[in-house]
Amino acid sequence: MECPGRLVCRCLGVTEAVLVEALVTLEIRTLQELRRETGAGDGCTACHRLLERYLEKQAYSSSSSSSAAPICSVR
Repeated sequence: MECPGRLVCRCLGVTEAVLVEALVTLEIRTLQELRRETGAGDGCTACHRLLERYLEKQAYSSSSSSSAAPICSVR
């Protein structure tokens, strides 16, 4: 289940849908790559901790299954 309208980076208006799409399709592995590809985290940096959790969740999903499952509402 995706949450396409949920804002992950409030400063720059980056939604969860944009973030998940980038993580799944671009094989992003670092916060720097995620920031470069989506713009998320380039404002006040308050979302960096949340962005790291998305990265961890995606890394776990990639290592535990062969298909990339969408992630949603990381808390």
